[in-house]
Amino acid sequence: MENESSGDKVIVYAIDLDGTLMDKGQPIQRNINKCNELYEQKDTMVIIHTSRNETIRQRTEEYLKMNGIHYHLLVMNKLRADYYIDDRNLTMEKFLNER
Repeated sequence: MENESSGDKVIVYAIDLDGTLMDKGQPIQRNINKCNELYEQKDTMVIIHTSRNETIRQRTEEYLKMNGIHYHLLVMNKLRADYYIDDRNLTMEKFLNER
């Protein structure tokens, strides 16, 4: 994705909330730390996406803030599926091990 103001390439990270940054309501600190590292990098955009319904956006934003999760955009109502088949699919574990 290109930054319209500078023409530089912006790397966009779409990170799932439930099961990636939190598990059964509990934060996964190692993954949160990596998310926050990405947020701090120049020319990156961190999008938290979740299948949670828009009606609980405020509660979700409060959870993110309470747990120190930094992001640029929160996307609610992600398509619910049992499997996501995508040419850019990467688990957080694999991402952490490759970096």
